[in-house]
Amino acid sequence: MPLEGGAIKQTLIIIALIGVIPLAGYLVGSYVQSDIEGRWFRAVGNTLAAKAEVAVVSSPLALKWICDTPAASQVNACDTYRNVTLLQRVSFGAFIAGLAFIAAIIAAARLAARNRNLLVTLFSPGIKVALSVLFAQIIVQGAISVYSLYILEATTTKSVHIIHIGLLGLVFAAGAFKMISAGLSIPHRAGTRVIGRLMSREEQPRLWEFVTGLAQRLGAQAPWQVVIGLAPNFYVTSADVTVVPGPTTHRDETLYLSLPLMRILSRDELAAVVGHELGHFRGEDTKFSLKFYPIYAGTAQALAALQDASAQGRRVAWPLRPAFAVLTLLLEEFAKAERSIGREREFAADQAGASVASPRAIATSLLKLEAFAGLWPGIRSAMINALNQGKAYSNVSALYAAAAAASARREPVDEVAKLAIFHPTDSHPPTQERVQALGLSVSALHDEALQIDPNACSALLLENVSELEELLTKIEHRVLLECGYAKLPGAAPVPFPVPLGGKDKAMKAVTAHAPQNPVDRLCGECWAPIAAGAGLEVAGRLLPVCDICAIKFTRKRWQLWKNAS
Repeated sequence: MPLEGGAIKQTLIIIALIGVIPLAGYLVGSYVQSDIEGRWFRAVGNTLAAKAEVAVVSSPLALKWICDTPAASQVNACDTYRNVTLLQRVSFGAFIAGLAFIAAIIAAARLAARNRNLLVTLFSPGIKVALSVLFAQIIVQGAISVYSLYILEATTTKSVHIIHIGLLGLVFAAGAFKMISAGLSIPHRAGTRVIGRLMSREEQPRLWEFVTGLAQRLGAQAPWQVVIGLAPNFYVTSADVTVVPGPTTHRDETLYLSLPLMRILSRDELAAVVGHELGHFRGEDTKFSLKFYPIYAGTAQALAALQDASAQGRRVAWPLRPAFAVLTLLLEEFAKAERSIGREREFAADQAGASVASPRAIATSLLKLEAFAGLWPGIRSAMINALNQGKAYSNVSALYAAAAAASARREPVDEVAKLAIFHPTDSHPPTQERVQALGLSVSALHDEALQIDPNACSALLLENVSELEELLTKIEHRVLLECGYAKLPGAAPVPFPVPLGGKDKAMKAVTAHAPQNPVDRLCGECWAPIAAGAGLEVAGRLLPVCDICAIKFTRKRWQLWKNAS
């Protein structure tokens, strides 16, 4: 498979990044070597006069020949001459090794695209090899840079700025340390945080009966956990999941269901969607999902951590740029390999969804998800504006369904059919292709894809659905406040804003500031509703925690609260 124009440009940029320091080192070595040979030529010329050129270049008096003999110990220039020769060789070798490594990444990814088992076999050890090679690359490029600067200054100015050279070495050492830290941060299992509520079998028996029944019909692994949230997505993941609010991490398969989307999907459409997701967890697909995606997601997290480390210190950033570029290339190349395999996986999963519902149900659900998922950013923006005015929505899930019904038009369906649905762990073919693979056409499904019946929606599978929606709305409000994206009038600002739905710091940074009326008061630990004025007195201030969380409160959290106050 030949490289496309964009890929060629990216590859050339990476080659430039890994080649700039070796090229500079080679040029410095050539310059210093030429300078030493010139001075040797002049020194011999003073002795041999007119015969100097022939004697120095073609006889045993040549510096290169002398430095290879026992007589080298008597020539002061030989030590430097050998060192700059080594500098040239190391610089050239580092550049060739970098090119070979890039070629190996591209070749391995092309080979892995042929077979999913080969993809897993190559990708996992490939990450470890890549990190080791990049660590060595930073060390070698650091050595090239330090010695090149030293010998260049010594040759041109006859003086050396030891402190500056030492700082340069420390910068590269710090870069190498951050590379190792990023490598060690890659988990054996991927982890993610979701905002929502964990649904127990006792709390939602009808939902669990619905999900396990679909799994049995498919012969698939039933999820161990089901999480209900407001984010407009459905997925099954084998990553470790921490449900916010709550500190507990849940392992094994977790099914995430979007309550606002359940408001606009019929029961058959939900069965098709859940059947699609569970279809990924049967047969060989299960092994592939469990092995590949945690490593892939963990590598992406490590790459993000490396980028953050670079952003925090500009001096450390530039030694990491070649390594960051190579890691990005590795991730993108193997992502392309996964997409070529994932295309077949998605079509097979669609067939699984159709088998427990119908081809029309999976097709209309795909079109609805694609057409109305874009409403969520507007809903969240409205929530932020309301909080800034001291107001709050009571049920944004119902608001989402109303907005979807009001915006149901044929044009969005036609537009989004050409796009691919976002998924947190893998890629999907364009929706139009998926509909056609089911033996249907988008034009024939317009009316069905726009039908939203609140009296027959799949959300009615849930017990006390309105209460659950209101609780999730309160949690979403709380996240917006604690992450600094909204501020109640007269309330103290959050210490620092963090990106929504982004890095783990976003959820870890949630502090115990209690929102004021009209937003209900929630426990700062578990976010359960608590009575006004309830909590613990800490350092002269009221800490909003429920009685259960007050007992669990650790000494470390007490200290964090005191420092924050």
